[in-house]
This record gives sequence, C-alpha cells and structure tokens, in this order.
Amino acid sequence: MKIVGLIPAAGQAKRLPQLPCSKEIFPIGMDAEMIDGKKQYRPRPIASYLIEKMVFAGAQKVILIISREKTDILRYFGSGESLNTHISYLVQEKPSGMPDALNQARPWLDDATVLFGMPDTIFKPYDAFKQLLSRHQAEEADLTLGLFSTQKPEKFGMVAFDQQYHMNYTIDKPKKTNLEYMWGIACWQPAFTQFMGEFLKILPLSREIVLAEIFQSGLEAGLKVVVVPFIDGRYIDIGTPDDLLIAISEFSVPNPPD
Repeated sequence: MKIVGLIPAAGQAKRLPQLPCSKEIFPIGMDAEMIDGKKQYRPRPIASYLIEKMVFAGAQKVILIISREKTDILRYFGSGESLNTHISYLVQEKPSGMPDALNQARPWLDDATVLFGMPDTIFKPYDAFKQLLSRHQAEEADLTLGLFSTQKPEKFGMVAFDQQYHMNYTIDKPKKTNLEYMWGIACWQPAFTQFMGEFLKILPLSREIVLAEIFQSGLEAGLKVVVVPFIDGRYIDIGTPDDLLIAISEFSVPNPPD
C-alpha cells in the first residue's frame, strides 16, 4: 500500500503575531543526541512530532504545502533525511484556504492512502496513525477520522458517531454543543481525494471552505466515514499564545514522554 503524509503549512499564523520563524518550525521541547560521544541537545520544531508519527505508521514520503514566504520550513527539513523520510514541497500561491491547499497535491497522490495532520499540533498516543490505518483498512473506509476529547469545542470540528464508530455528522467550531470529541487527524483513500477536488470545483471561490464541510459532504454523498476515538489521547494545538505557553511548559524537558 502506498502511504503519503499530507501536511498543510501555508497558513499565516494570524493568532500568533511576531513569531521569529514559521509557526511549523517553532521549537517545542528538545531532542537529545550523541555527538562525538557526548550527549547534546537541540531544539525540536513542532512539525517534526507529526512527521515522525506519519513515518512510524508507514508513510513512504511526506508532502508539505507551504507559501512563498515560508522557505525557512524547506531550509530546515530539506529532503527529510534527518526524519528518515522523503519530503516534497508544494507552494500555495494564494491564501485560499486549507482544502484548496490539500487539493493542489492531488496530481501527486495517485492511488495513495493519505495520512493527514496539522503541523502545529502535538498529540498522543504515539501510534495514533497506526491505529487509524488499522481500522481504516479493516472497515474498507473511504475516510477515517482520529478523534480526541476536548473542553473547547468552539475551537475545533466536533464529531458525532454511532456505536459502530461510523460518523453521523460533523460540525465546525460550534458555540454550544453536547459533543465531546473533535477530529484531529485523518486518513483517506483516493475516492476522498477525488471527491474533494470535484467538490471544490462547484463552490464559489469567495466563500471560505473548511475541511469539516468536505467531510460532511462526503458522508452525505455516500462515502464510508468511520472514526477512531482515542479515549486516553491528548491533543495540543499551539495556534494561540495561551496554547503555545502550555506546549512549551509541558515539553520543556529533553525527550518528554510522547
């Protein structure tokens, strides 16, 4: 099975102004490594947590979608050799939203199973993508969502599901809801890659499209959507100063438990 990691990294980080670098390579925690027989530490960019988990799950390559201004991401990760993978880069010329960015990768995905995650997040369990793929294959699903509990539903795409762990519906950033689980990672088949491309063709470019809307539309169009709730999981998004402070505090020690 061909597995490709797909990561959108072209966002402008408007909620985190005046960062000294692209948000995706902002250092969170440290890595310890042996150099000339001596243990040394180096800062760890947040996107490396996501890429490492994709590689662990079997991704043979990773596609990073960046903007023209984010060449520091390319300079840092380069070919991907330091993360034991192959990294390719696509440029989103205009800030036209995440789904449009992901759709740019369509010609390079062919018949691949896609692993998707956000580069400004840290989550556990470490084998979350492996668990996702296992259920995805067993169910022969078109789209599988990894779910995490949250106390801040207004910040995320919330998901309702049945006792067979099939998605009933998803709603993006509700102000009030009884739903407990948000989607944080995903994997999908070429059927969903194609559906997303066709879906975006019929929508007006002036309207902002969120990925949860395409998930919901795919379900309504007959795609099989299943979920994997990580009951004891954790999901940290550094998109705001408060959340960034939490991540820095929790990962301030070298090689923290993942």
